Amino acid sequence: MTRTLLVGVALLLAGLGAGRAMAAPTEVAFVGWGGPEEREIVKGVLANFERANPDVKVKYTQIPGVGYDYYNKIRLMIVAGIAPDVFYVPDDKFGELASRNVLLNLDGRVAKSHVVKLADMWETGYNRYRWDGRQLQKGPLYCLPKDIGPWAMFYNKDAFKQAGVAPPPADHALSYDEAIAIWKKLSFKAGSSQHYGVSTFPHEVAVWSNGGQIVSADKRHWVLGKDAKSIAAVQWCADLALVQGVAPNLSRTVAGSSAASPGELFESGLAACHFDGRWLVPHYRQTVKFDWDVAPFPAPHKGETATTFSGSVGYGVFAKTAKPDASWRLIEYLAGPEGQTQMTRSGFQVPNQRSLAATDVYLQRAQKPAHAEVFLEAAAHSRPGPWTDTPNVFWHDVYWNFVGKVFRGDKRASELLPKLVPMVDNALVENNDFGK
Repeated sequence: MTRTLLVGVALLLAGLGAGRAMAAPTEVAFVGWGGPEEREIVKGVLANFERANPDVKVKYTQIPGVGYDYYNKIRLMIVAGIAPDVFYVPDDKFGELASRNVLLNLDGRVAKSHVVKLADMWETGYNRYRWDGRQLQKGPLYCLPKDIGPWAMFYNKDAFKQAGVAPPPADHALSYDEAIAIWKKLSFKAGSSQHYGVSTFPHEVAVWSNGGQIVSADKRHWVLGKDAKSIAAVQWCADLALVQGVAPNLSRTVAGSSAASPGELFESGLAACHFDGRWLVPHYRQTVKFDWDVAPFPAPHKGETATTFSGSVGYGVFAKTAKPDASWRLIEYLAGPEGQTQMTRSGFQVPNQRSLAATDVYLQRAQKPAHAEVFLEAAAHSRPGPWTDTPNVFWHDVYWNFVGKVFRGDKRASELLPKLVPMVDNALVENNDFGK
């Protein structure tokens, strides 16, 4: 081989080596929350994403737990200028982030995507991540839904069997009267332990199902304290403990104490029924020692369907990320059919896509719960929680600080709630810019 040819081969190999060096994967920082079950699930999905997208590497960090701990750390990271490229956006915090221009507008990318199809997603799932500059649930899309988390009634099948009570139907709702009659049969004292028919009842669901409202349609007024149907629904929830004796008095928990939570009462076998979301399924499959299933929320009258709320988490991209394209590809994968299939197989969530929810990827007939379709029916009749109605939800905190008086029995709802209207209305208007 001539010297000229050898030099040419060396230059070619050097050029190829340089090309490989330049093609190093783009690293995307991704932060979420959760427990050990979710961490392992997400790590597996991300490994599959990296195999399908070898030019992108994901640096995944999980902040343990939920709620304040996670969101407070995300806020600090944003202020400090070290925000991750992609992060979980709780639906109750979306308004704050969107109104502060922290999130990347995804509308154009969604419109061009061959992976994400909004027409196949739960509308109530993605619309909560819209912001038009003044009002939530309208305008451009700033997050893709990771899931939709409709609530249902978890129940202890063993407790029902021991009490000689037929399990609640999966294909229709019990009326309130029917539910209370059942819960009374499941409420008793054994030694020093008090057992309850139900852990609690979310009063937002009771308000909506009774034809009431919490916030006005234009989101400018708190109407819960003005509407007789809404007030009666709150009192009904309190009376499950105060009058019917089928639920514990959780006023201390409402006020934020360390008393046993409704979920802990159910898991310990002290409450036969408990209302919560699909995300608890993997946890219950591993830790709950009794047999369990799910049923629809009870409704005020026979033949009616309850209007429930659903939770959700969004995948958001930091507005100032230096890697918008790689970040978009990650959330497009996670919110698309492949990512959703993998997450759903874990039992962890109701997929954001309705067609996928109708398959055994979600239904999982060989595992608990036996009636997973209950969550799908709930999703069809759910709405976002009232904490997603305005960018600033301090008004909800104000209300929550006082409603414990009703649950303690110190005040009737009809006496307390109307008096809160000026205070809560003021907090709502002062902290939200509604424009003209």
